[in-house]
Amino acid sequence: MLPRLFPRVDERRCITCGDCLRCCPTACLRIVHSAPAVTVASACISCGVCDVVCPTRAISLVPLKW
Repeated sequence: MLPRLFPRVDERRCITCGDCLRCCPTACLRIVHSAPAVTVASACISCGVCDVVCPTRAISLVPLKW
């Protein structure tokens, strides 16, 4: 079984445009400390759309670390 992947935001590259928030089909992303973050991990379906739409490539998908 493959590990679930979740968005990780590089705050140095993020311009807080909100594209990732608008495209997220489950609305699991919110702005936290001036950058998007997964606030509802159980809602994330690991689709990767946020990664694809990010204009500055600030989002990468990584395994969740507890």
